[in-house]
Formats: sequence, C-alpha cells, structure tokens
Amino acid sequence: MTNSTPLYRSILFVPGAIQKRIDKAANIPADAIVFDLEDAVSPDEKVRARERVVEALKSSAFKSKQIIVRINGISTPWFEEDIKAVVAAGHSAIMLPKCESQDDVVVVKQFFNKADTPLFVIIETAKGVLAAAAISNSLTAQDSVCFGHVDFAADMALNEADASEGIIYHSRCQVALAARAFGALPIDNVCLDISDEAAIRDDTLAGLQLGYAGKLCIHPNQVPIVNEVYTPTIEEVDKAKAILAAWDIAQQEGHGVFTFQNKMIDLPVIRAQQSILMRYQAAQ
Repeated sequence: MTNSTPLYRSILFVPGAIQKRIDKAANIPADAIVFDLEDAVSPDEKVRARERVVEALKSSAFKSKQIIVRINGISTPWFEEDIKAVVAAGHSAIMLPKCESQDDVVVVKQFFNKADTPLFVIIETAKGVLAAAAISNSLTAQDSVCFGHVDFAADMALNEADASEGIIYHSRCQVALAARAFGALPIDNVCLDISDEAAIRDDTLAGLQLGYAGKLCIHPNQVPIVNEVYTPTIEEVDKAKAILAAWDIAQQEGHGVFTFQNKMIDLPVIRAQQSILMRYQAAQ
C-alpha cells in the first residue's frame, strides 16, 4: 500500500524577515515550513523579506523540506511581486491569506504558468467561511484549505479568539467539511498557547476529530505534539491490520460485510483502516 499524498501534520510559520529564524527552520521536524511574508513582516521589511525567502528556496539547506510561502494578499501592493518571485524560484507551495472567493483562487493560479504548484488558501473572514464550499470546489487534490481563526474572530468583532466554542468553532467545522467534500486537504487553525502542552494537545485532538489532516503551528514547541497526535498509534495500526486481514478472508468467502470484535465492518470502515496505515507509513 502506497501513499502519494504529502504529509502535512505540522505546518510551522517562520517569519521571512528574520534570517536567524529562517536558518533554524531547516532543522525543525515540522512536516512543512511556511516562510511568512504577510503578518510577520512589517511594511518596511516586505521587499527584503521576499529576497531572504527566495534565497532560502534556492538553498541546499531546504532541499529535503516541504516549503510553503505565505505571500501578501491579493489587494496589497506586494502581492504580484511576491507570487512572481516565489513561483520563479520554485521548490515551494503558495499560501494565500484571506481567501474569500473562487475568483481569488483563479487570480492566484494564473501566475503559476502551468507549474505544478500546490496552493494553500487560508479562510479567515466571514465572507471566506460563507464561500468555503465554492472555494474548496475550485481547488485540486494537491491543494489545501486552512482555517485562520484569529483574523476570523477580529472580522466577527469578537473579544477573544477561542476556537473551541461559538461561531469560531462552528466555522472551524464548516471549513473542514467543505474541504473534505471537494477533495482538498483541510488544515486546522493555530493554537495560541505555546507552552501549555495539555492545551496544545487538546486543541490538536479537537481538530483531528473534526476531520482535519494537520495543523498550523506558530512555535517549534508545538510541532512534536502535533506530529504525535496526527500519527496513528501502534494500537490503531495493529487493529487496522487485523481488520484488513479479516476483510481479505471475508472477500474470499464472498462476504461484503462481516463482524470484528462485535462491530459491523463494511467498505467505508475498510477505507478508514487503509487511511490509518497510509498515514502511519507516511509518518515513518
């Protein structure tokens, strides 16, 4: 059983304006690194940050890393130069902040010049959440949909950005549902806690239960916890193997449904077990 889907359990943001952080990122065990040209960079540093990130994309230090660059938004004066420079440099996916419509996706992909460039869109406004299904439907299987709950909370005039309750939690569910419905990969919002391991774990587990495939991270401390949560346990792997072995026997006997440990097993359950094994193999 093989898995051609890239592993995106943990996706760590790294400020594009800080060379020391860029250099350090090469040795952090996140599945993917996001060099950030947007929120983490002041207007005066935008051009220099772009130059630093392009240099990093061409560096041998990141050849074995999955790299994403969060460019500045479509309505900003830096958008076009950002996307042209990053696409030209290669070895990077593009992350579009504040995606609000299918038209935004079309605008970005026009700059790909037929290159096989994955696109990560961040839904982080009320308009974006309302358009989540249409946005997801305009993406391909190599693209991803991320939820940005902090900006969403601000857009909704909320005093706190708590992703576990209220309209933020509802929207977190909607984004995952839309992405899965149309075959894009859903990536969960950041956890604002960078030192409370229990809080990071609980927030990550919540995203896993909502159907997310991975999580955005804002600090290296979060990466090992997120990786662990999104990696199937040995117990889950052993059970999946046992179910699949029983499925093979049932198939040979002409049965499409059978019981395992007093539970009914049919094709959807089998697909879930196959997914567990593929995710575990990819994590190794």
